[in-house]
Amino acid sequence: MKLIDPMDFSFDPFLANMQGNILKGHGRDHTTHIFLQFDKGSEEAVREWIKVLSGDITSLKKQLRDRELYKRNNIKDGLFTAFFLTAAGYKYLDFKEVETKFADPAFKAGMKERLAVSNDPAVEQWEKCFRQEIHAMILLADDERNRMATRARNILETIDGFSTVTGVEYGNVIRNADGEGIEHFGYVDGISQPLFLKDEVDAWMKFHNTNPEKAFFDPTADSDLVLIKDPYVNDPDAYGSYFVFRKLEQNVKGFKEAEEKLDMGELAGAWLVGRFEDGSPVVLTDDEGMIGAGNYNNFNYNNDPSGGRCPYFAHTRKTNPRKDVSPGDDHKSHIMARRGIPFGHRNVDTAIHPCDLQLPEGGVGLLFMSYQRSIQNQFEFIQSKWANSPDFPSGPNPGVDAIIGQVAGQHPATHAYQFPLDYGSDKLTDPPLTFSQFVTMKGGEYFFAPSISFLKSLAQPA
Repeated sequence: MKLIDPMDFSFDPFLANMQGNILKGHGRDHTTHIFLQFDKGSEEAVREWIKVLSGDITSLKKQLRDRELYKRNNIKDGLFTAFFLTAAGYKYLDFKEVETKFADPAFKAGMKERLAVSNDPAVEQWEKCFRQEIHAMILLADDERNRMATRARNILETIDGFSTVTGVEYGNVIRNADGEGIEHFGYVDGISQPLFLKDEVDAWMKFHNTNPEKAFFDPTADSDLVLIKDPYVNDPDAYGSYFVFRKLEQNVKGFKEAEEKLDMGELAGAWLVGRFEDGSPVVLTDDEGMIGAGNYNNFNYNNDPSGGRCPYFAHTRKTNPRKDVSPGDDHKSHIMARRGIPFGHRNVDTAIHPCDLQLPEGGVGLLFMSYQRSIQNQFEFIQSKWANSPDFPSGPNPGVDAIIGQVAGQHPATHAYQFPLDYGSDKLTDPPLTFSQFVTMKGGEYFFAPSISFLKSLAQPA
C-alpha cells in the first residue's frame, strides 16, 4: 500500500478499520497503559468485554477527523483508546493457529525469550509488572488527565471479575521553552519519523524547502513498513501492526555529570546524542540555535566520513544511519514508527540547570513504543545489529550506541569512545574517553494491534 491521502475517499474503509496511533501519533500529552493477565476459565467473559471495548477504540479515521477539527475550529481531541494482544493473549482466547498465522518469530516468542538478541538485562532484574505473563495492554491517552483517569478507573472496575492487572504505567509529555517534546536528558525527541500521510509529506517538503528528488533525506514511507493484514479477518481493509513496549529508566544525574567530565561544553551531549538539546543536528552545526531545529531532518552523513562532526557512536547516527549503511542494505526497511512518551515527574524543569542533587537518578525515563511490520527485522535489528554493535556503521571506531547500546551481562556497562579533538577534525582523542550507560531497560513486551473488525467480531477460533 502506497502513501495515503486522507482526503481520498477510497481509503475510508481502510482508515475506519485501523486503530489510531499507528500511521500517525495520537498527539495527547498524557497516557495510561494498563497491562492485563486474563483469568483461567473466563475466556467467554473476556471475549464479550473486548467486543464491548471495541466500540471505544479510536480508529485512524476518527483520529484524522479530530485532527482536522482542531486545525479548523480549535476543537481539542478527546480521549484516545487502543488495544493490544500478546501471542499468549491470542492463545488464551483459544486462537490455536498463532504459530502459523503470525510470521514474526519475535512476537510469537515474546520479549522475555529474546534476550539473546536484544542483550537486555535478565528477566529477574525487570520490574514485577513485566516479569509476569501479559495477555493484553490498553492504551488510554488524553490532554485532560482527569478524564483519562476516570476512564481508566471504569475499565479497572469492569474487568475486576475476570482478569488481573499486572501493572499500570503513566506517560506525560515534557516540553522545552520552544514547546518541543523532549526526553528527561533534555533533548528534543521523536524528530525523525517515517511519514505515511500525503499531507504530512507535503508539509515536510515545504518546511525544508525541497522535494523528494532533491531532499538529502526523504521521510516518505509506504504504509507496508508498519502494517500487515490482520491474520484472523477475511477483509481487504483489515490491517494491524506489531507493537513494542519497553520501559527505559534514565539516570539524569549520572548522565549530566558524565557529560561535564568530558569537558567539551554542549558538544559533549551533541556528540553522544547526535543533536543538540534543541534538536540542531550536530553534523550540520557546532552550536545549537539552528532555525527550525526542533523539526529539522533534511540531512545525511555523506559529508562526514571521518565522524568529526557527528561521531559514529552518536545515538541518532547509530539508530537512523540514513545512507550510512552496508552496500545493498536499505536502511529505511528497518525503521519503525516510534511513539514513545516520558514517564515520571521532575521537581525542577529540564531547562533549568540546578545543582546535581536536584537531578533524578531514577524514577524517570521513556516509555518506548514502536509500530512495525516485523519486530525481528525492525526493532530487534536496530537494537542488535546497529545500537549494540561496536562495528556499525563502518567507520572510524564506531563503538556501541552511547545512549541505548547494551552489552550482554553488563548492566550498566561502561564504554570507551574516541571523540573528535575539535569539531570537524578527523583526529580523535587518544586514549579513548569512557562513558557509562545511563539508560536501564526495566521490562516490556511484544504485542499486536489488531484491526477494529477483529475486535468487534472476535471471531470464534478455528
